[in-house]
Amino acid sequence: MFQIILAVLAVLECLVIIYLLFIRKNKVIKEVTYDFNNQINSLKQRISELKLQKHESKEQNKQLENKIKKLEEKIAVIETINNDLTKKKKELAEQKYKLEILQKRKDELFAIAIHDIKNPLAAIKSYLELLESYDLSVQLQYDIIHSMMESSDQIFRLTHEISEIMAQDEAEYTLNLEEISLKNIIDSVCNQNAAYAKSKNVKLINKTSMNVPKVLVDTDKLKEVVDNLVNNAIKYGPAGTSVHIITFFTNKSVTCEVSDDGVGLSEEDQKRVFIKGEKLTPKPTGNESSTGLGLWIVKTIIEEHKGKVSCISKLGSGTTFRFELPIRPV
Repeated sequence: MFQIILAVLAVLECLVIIYLLFIRKNKVIKEVTYDFNNQINSLKQRISELKLQKHESKEQNKQLENKIKKLEEKIAVIETINNDLTKKKKELAEQKYKLEILQKRKDELFAIAIHDIKNPLAAIKSYLELLESYDLSVQLQYDIIHSMMESSDQIFRLTHEISEIMAQDEAEYTLNLEEISLKNIIDSVCNQNAAYAKSKNVKLINKTSMNVPKVLVDTDKLKEVVDNLVNNAIKYGPAGTSVHIITFFTNKSVTCEVSDDGVGLSEEDQKRVFIKGEKLTPKPTGNESSTGLGLWIVKTIIEEHKGKVSCISKLGSGTTFRFELPIRPV
């Protein structure tokens, strides 16, 4: 009987333990469930917040995209304006450069024309002095008057050229080319400067070849070249000396040399002889004026004809100026 009671008690004790374990398990489950539910609720709330933030971010992104689009449109407009301004700046720079070149060219052509008026004027003055100083034959008087008319025509041409230069929108250096014998040009220039040479007691010796071939040149411009060289040789030639003009040729070119018996040029002067406005050491023997443009004009015109010009000189031994022109058309 006692054993039965112990067995019942043991069973009851097991039941109590099982019950207590069950109660504890339910409590734990409830606690876990509560925590889980709290976490789920917290996650739901966080998800809601994130959705709200996502929506707000989308709105902000949309606003930013609109702002970026407007900025890009403004940048495109600014770039277009900048390109237009750059283009206009370039066009203005080109126009400025062209105007500067135009003005420089006009100044050069104007200087050439003004300078070359001096020589025919000086020739007319010398012829007038010759007419007054000597008992001349009728034929010689006629020759002098004819030369004076040629000089007057040259002055008229040069003044007309100045008027054209002033009126030009584009100062282009145009050559009126024609085939002509260099001898004809040299003979004309020597006749024009004969009185000037006589007034300075300088002998003008024209040794131009009769057989010199024709060249394709601007006759008036080439006369300016020869006139400047011959006039300069007389201007700087001491009394009692000579000026020689000779020509020679090959199958490709014609060369003219104008030589004087003057004081010659130093090596330093020879380096500067064709530079515009340079005044060299030798002085005109008759106190004539000098602008330093004559030889620069010679070089300019000869190079426009695709020719070459040079100077050969030595102190105390005179000077020779030489220019060479192609026989073939320029």
